[in-house]
Amino acid sequence: MAKRISELKTDQVIYRYIEARRPIIYINHFDFQTIDRIIEKKCDEVFSIRGEKRYKIYEFIEASGEINFKTKRHEDYDSTDLVSFLNKFDNDLFKEKKQQIIVLLKDVHSTLMEDKRVLSALQSIAQRKNMSRGVPGDYYNVTVVIVDSKLVIPHEIEKIVTLVEISPPTEDEIKSIINDVVGNAKVDDINDIVLAVNGLSVYEIRQIIKYAIVEDNELNKNDLDLIFEEKRQAIQKSGLLELVNFNDKVDLGDFDGLIKYLEGKKSIFKNLADAKANGVDSPAGIMLVGMPGCGKSLSASCVAKMFDCPLLKLDIGRILGKYVGESEENLRKAIRVAEAASPCILWIDEIEKAFAGVSGGGSEVLTRMFGYFLTWLQEKTLPVYVLATANNISNLPPEFTRRGRFDEIFKVSLPEGDGIENIFKIHVSKRSKNKNPKPNIDYKKIVSLCKDKKYSGADIASIVKEAAEIAYLDDKRVIKQEDLEEIIKHTTSSNKAQENNATYKKMVEDLQKLDAKSVSK
Repeated sequence: MAKRISELKTDQVIYRYIEARRPIIYINHFDFQTIDRIIEKKCDEVFSIRGEKRYKIYEFIEASGEINFKTKRHEDYDSTDLVSFLNKFDNDLFKEKKQQIIVLLKDVHSTLMEDKRVLSALQSIAQRKNMSRGVPGDYYNVTVVIVDSKLVIPHEIEKIVTLVEISPPTEDEIKSIINDVVGNAKVDDINDIVLAVNGLSVYEIRQIIKYAIVEDNELNKNDLDLIFEEKRQAIQKSGLLELVNFNDKVDLGDFDGLIKYLEGKKSIFKNLADAKANGVDSPAGIMLVGMPGCGKSLSASCVAKMFDCPLLKLDIGRILGKYVGESEENLRKAIRVAEAASPCILWIDEIEKAFAGVSGGGSEVLTRMFGYFLTWLQEKTLPVYVLATANNISNLPPEFTRRGRFDEIFKVSLPEGDGIENIFKIHVSKRSKNKNPKPNIDYKKIVSLCKDKKYSGADIASIVKEAAEIAYLDDKRVIKQEDLEEIIKHTTSSNKAQENNATYKKMVEDLQKLDAKSVSK
């Protein structure tokens, strides 16, 4: 049975597309040297007979014009602009000889956007190839390969371009790269090192390993912090994900059930190499669904703090692009950055807004992005723990709540009883930590005053904030019982204010019907 494209290595994918006579192949990648090696090695394997190379690679780079593929020098080439370079291949000379011609274009996204003549030249080459019969005198085996760190496909050439994604090296390939780089240096705990650099490109792995062995000519667990710091830099440079700081202590007043659940996942996450050796998969993630203002977003920082790893925030609106395929590629890039930063927490806040309308035949771009995200969520193997939050599940595609996407779905309801008390204690303590004496609050009475008020955690935080302001303006004293009581009497919760709103009612009904665990139990 033939392998699917997704199961093949990059060089196999490129060869298949060349053999299938695809006119233009687009490789969105920054490491030009690695792509050069892949293309040349595969051409040597399949287009050489008894030592005779039946292929030729022509190269053009935006900043320099035509250069020699081997030496990377200009030599005597006269093509300094992309149009004249491409026009050289739009003639009958290449029909006479049975030879594979690779036209390698690098970093040409600016010209693709600005010069319509380039698009016309590419269309002409594609048309000539499609009309070629592949017989003596009419071979014309010219394949254009665009290698660019930025994905730009103008709609004029969308149909004739084939995208190729460069997959990160496998664990066995990473071990080979590490052994090649370290040479005679001492290597310990290689499985932990492999797991730490998993998801990075060949170039990035080589650079990090070289840096790690400079000081003591050894590679071991002591270098893990250095590797993770390099990964953090990669996150910030990408611009697609936000690295969220959570230096302060994070307290969740009514999430005992969630915290207990996460303790088990944390043990697996922190010992993933050993867990995998014992047949345990990397934890996939959780979804928190519930009322606004109840701590769903705050829980992201709590999870990252518990797992002791970076917290990355994915904003779908931030990665939407204006060119064909740009949004989908930005999502793939964002996921690759998250995988390169693994182990990490990937937080998607209010995910129902990101993919709203997908089930009802919404935007084709969002539908494709949604499909890619679901597939990745189902099949990912690297330690990226996804935490998705949602307010209104009626806007969520049903595929999200299917088993297998997330490890567990938790329902976040409005706090009650002890939950209200704990949240008040957390916020009063936080705003009184430098005070002496400490506030003397009857929390049981406060809870009784909150009955039927439908306060969320955000409402309670706002009440304590206002009480702290009153206390500060009154000779910088501590928060008093009467401060809280007076504010509670005159504070209507956002949930109470929306009780007659049809959308709010639907949201509450859907939440009540949701089959999910409670964060508090």
